[in-house]
Parts: sequence; C-alpha cells; structure tokens
Amino acid sequence: MDVRILALLAALVPALLWLWFFYSRDRYEREPKSLIGKLFLWGLLSGFWAAGLNEFLFALFGPQVNAAGEGGAITLAVTLLTAMVVLAALNEETMKYLVTTNSTRNDPRFNELVDGMIYMTTAALGFAAGENFGYIMRAFVGTFRAATEAGATSGQAGASAFVAAFAVTAPLRALLSTIGHVSWSGITGYVLGRRIVGGGSARSVVFGLLAASALHTAYNLPQFLDPDDALLTPYFAAAVAIWAVSVGLYFLLLRKALRASPFRREQLARHGVPAAAAGSGG
Repeated sequence: MDVRILALLAALVPALLWLWFFYSRDRYEREPKSLIGKLFLWGLLSGFWAAGLNEFLFALFGPQVNAAGEGGAITLAVTLLTAMVVLAALNEETMKYLVTTNSTRNDPRFNELVDGMIYMTTAALGFAAGENFGYIMRAFVGTFRAATEAGATSGQAGASAFVAAFAVTAPLRALLSTIGHVSWSGITGYVLGRRIVGGGSARSVVFGLLAASALHTAYNLPQFLDPDDALLTPYFAAAVAIWAVSVGLYFLLLRKALRASPFRREQLARHGVPAAAAGSGG
C-alpha cells in the first residue's frame, strides 16, 4: 500500500475514533451528524491552511533564531523562538475558532453551552487529522533520506522510516497532539457557548482564545527548546505536564457545561429527579 494512503489512514482513523468518543459525551441533546461532518471537514481543510502560514512564520523567524544562537545571543534567540511559537499557536487556535463560528454562529441548533465545546472539538479533530498527516509523512521522508545518506540500503531505510512514522510519530500524535488540540479548542468552545447561549461578552471569547493559545504555546515551546528533539527528556516531560493540565481543564469545563444543559434538567424532571440531587450529571 502507498505510504501516503497509510499516513492518511493513520491520521484519520484515530481522529474519527476520538470524534465518536467526544460526540457521545453530549448525551442530553446530540448535534446533527451532518453539522458534525461539516465541521470536521472544515477543520481538516483549515489544518492545511494554518500549516502554510506556520511555514511562513518558520521561514521568517527561523534564520534569525539560528543566527542569534550561533552568535551567542541566547536570550535573543529564545525570545525570537518564543515569538514564533506564540504566533504559530495563535494562528492555529484562531483558524479552528473561525471555522467553528462561521459555521454555527447563527445556527438555531446552537442552543446549549456544551454545543460550543462539541463544535470546537469536532473542528479541532479535523484540524489535527490534517496536521498529523503532514507530520507522519515528514517523519517517513526525513528518516528515509537520513538513512540512505548514512549508507543504508533502500530496504533498511524503508524499515527505519516506517518505524519512525507509524510506530512512533503516528501514535504519539494520535494521543498527545490530537487531544491537545481538543483541549485547547474546548476552552474557546466553552466561552463561545457562553457568548451564544448565555449572553457572555465578546471580550470573554477573546480571553478564551488567548488562554487556549497560551496553553498551546506552553506545550509546544519546550519541544522547540529541546536540543536533542527526543523523548524522555525534561523538555518532553514539561510538555506532557502542560498537556495533562489542558486535558484536565477541558473535562472540568465539559462537566460544567453538561450540568448547565436545559435538556438535562428536562430529562431529570421527566424522571422526577431534582436537578440538585442528580450529582455531576456528566
């Protein structure tokens, strides 16, 4: 099978499985599958658009970061690198937000707080699938090229590239990067839900978008700073810690949004259960 098809499957299948998982969390009034499919597709397409803008940012900042580092101006190098990572994270979070709000802002089906999180989660999973495809292909091609340049045969290089792409990169991104995107977008989705359904301010949406971008930056930056670009390093541990905080915050907000669902209260009332006595409900 063509490696591009394998890479596409390795990116899409985990994203779709995660989509089923998060879609099933919305147990009180699930959103139409047609809308979910549209958001996933737009998120997927926006991933390629955001990647192009990120490439521009890396081309703009990368040479300056390298020049500052080689010249011994470490503080300047770290500052420029941080600025690059901040802008890249803001770019990605903004793209996911725009895809979601442009598709759902005036939709009458956007009628409860949790909808904002489900919509943003869906767009984030599509986004992550597109992004992961690029990373998996890059891992395969980069490892294959490095192995052949080191004198490996085509078969040996292909085996090394397969392991790097499908046994290391794909699983890690299916878990860490994909759920990271979900978590950060969920923060924006929560404040978007409050804006659309609960009368929250536009300023709160901006704050949520910036908070999501800050966590995204905090996850990415240690990995850019890692000189060895390897697992099991303090840099990677720092990234995983930020990821864990992000995931915890997502599920905290999801639980809160589900408890606020008017459809939950209706279901409890039909069964004669007072809302206050129903526990978390999430």
